[in-house]
Amino acid sequence: MPIRRLHLILGLLLFAVFVITGSYMRADFPDKDLIPPDLRILMRSRHLYIFFDSMVLIALGLYFELKGGFVRRTLQMAGSSFLLLSAVMLVWAWYAESYELQHFSSISRYGIYSTLAGIGLHVLAGIPSFRPPRPGGA
Repeated sequence: MPIRRLHLILGLLLFAVFVITGSYMRADFPDKDLIPPDLRILMRSRHLYIFFDSMVLIALGLYFELKGGFVRRTLQMAGSSFLLLSAVMLVWAWYAESYELQHFSSISRYGIYSTLAGIGLHVLAGIPSFRPPRPGGA
């Protein structure tokens, strides 16, 4: 399966997870006034992280092109691996921090860092190479 399609499919699946987790929170916590404000903010932010990551994956799925050259391809593959890892970590963080711990943990932090690393590696892979002009003209 081409990487571009993989990003798109996983992004759409992650968006479906975002919708499902939102429905789950609405059903599980119908009276939101009884939830402490700090837990409510934690739950919402973890939920939005899932949405954010799904949009990154969908955007890559629409525009991704494998670059030429070993280094660029390696950077892209590493970036994609970080983004896929971040998707898993952010869903795990939503569940663990909202329902098990009911407190902040490093899971979401590392999921966000993983997203940043993935995007950064894709940006590095896309920077045009600089070639000094040849002596004597073109």
